[in-house]
Amino acid sequence: MRKLLLVLGLVAVVFLVMPSAMAKFTGQHKFVNGSSVDCERCHTTISTELHAGNAHNWSQSTIGTSPCRVCHIPNNARASDPYYNPYRSGTGTYHAAAMVECLYCHGIRNGTTTDNGGLTIPAANVTAEFENSNIEAHRPLYYRAKNASGLDTSDHLQGANEACIACHTYAANVTIIEPTQYLNITATATNCTGWYPGFTGTADPNCYNDGYSFNWSITIEINRP
Repeated sequence: MRKLLLVLGLVAVVFLVMPSAMAKFTGQHKFVNGSSVDCERCHTTISTELHAGNAHNWSQSTIGTSPCRVCHIPNNARASDPYYNPYRSGTGTYHAAAMVECLYCHGIRNGTTTDNGGLTIPAANVTAEFENSNIEAHRPLYYRAKNASGLDTSDHLQGANEACIACHTYAANVTIIEPTQYLNITATATNCTGWYPGFTGTADPNCYNDGYSFNWSITIEINRP
């Protein structure tokens, strides 16, 4: 009787332990092809953002379960394009995903469609808007992100991606330290010669007529302590 109980006890232990032991090895011997790898399994936060339906909307992709490929798996037909080269070297190869520059789509491929998924890219050429403008306020940030310069020669992200991320996402902590500026405006009622409708002659550039009884000498200056 005692031996029977020991045997039954051993069988019970085996039934309790074996499923757990088998589970430890489950899935380790089933190979997942690269085209079927689930990017979301590791990049859960990014997955949540894409599913939220922002500019890069997950649901708009025609690639099914892997819309990450729209941006991060470039078309080999244009492997010579610089933005498709994640390492800036003589080769454009990569194993799983390329670190593509934002301005590949928004500066080279603008107005066309994505290589994967066939999504329409906005027509605005952001590269041209920065590089062909003399009035764009953020040109220093754009060029600093695009071209590491000075003592700090590190380039943390591809191309000008740091600038894109700084403004268009919540992923960057931005601290701006501006010089203190004071705008001084001085207006003095005076008999200076100013411009008014019908005036002919040489006007004082600081002199403006109020249309009634005074000419005003107005100066504007900025003091930087």
